[in-house]
Amino acid sequence: MLQTVDMVIREVHAGLWFLVVGYYFFVFIFLLQFRWRKTGNPFQLAMALFFLLLAIGRCFYFIGDFYADADSLINFIAPYNIPFLGESAFWLMAGAFFQWIALALLSATAGFMIFGKRWAEVAFAVPAVLIGIVLGFVGLPDVTRQLLTASFGLVYALFIPLLFWYLAWQSGGMLRRSNLLLGLGFFILFAGRAVHAARYILSDYVFGSITIPGVLAPGLIVIGLILIATGNEWGQST
Repeated sequence: MLQTVDMVIREVHAGLWFLVVGYYFFVFIFLLQFRWRKTGNPFQLAMALFFLLLAIGRCFYFIGDFYADADSLINFIAPYNIPFLGESAFWLMAGAFFQWIALALLSATAGFMIFGKRWAEVAFAVPAVLIGIVLGFVGLPDVTRQLLTASFGLVYALFIPLLFWYLAWQSGGMLRRSNLLLGLGFFILFAGRAVHAARYILSDYVFGSITIPGVLAPGLIVIGLILIATGNEWGQST
């Protein structure tokens, strides 16, 4: 019976991540077709490509998490405790590369929004590009990879929301509300990503089960995406 419960929980988690990928693609199409093509605003194009890269990266993460990670099958009995694709770091490395390139793109756009200079685009983007290359192409010990991801990920997880809150402080009216909501959306989105990255630690030391962090992470990301889409819509109504 326990075997069946574990399998059901795992499939529920997989379904929620399918939902996240679907929302990523939805926001990408929405921004590209109904915002950038209508306004020609390069920020809308950058945001659209940001979510496209997140979607591609999450597809690799999905395969790595559910089909190439023995930890996701730790409660299963043989032969179901062997990953379908074997234990391979390729999928997580590829996912990390695309998601850090997505952050580089958004950061470059943020730098230009604040300073209006090309050097700001480069300065804001280069660190994320370098991290993406290292995580995507250099075989690192698990501890080193986790420390690198956690430390720099925290910086960007705070930087992006703070950027929009700064822009909200500098603006007014509906544009202020839009930037406030965008900042909150990105903060919740990155919080969901952090919960997913720490899901096994949270399972062992906080919740006592993988069920709660497994549901909480994609749930937070979907909420963040809804807030981002709403904030973007408010910004266009100004």
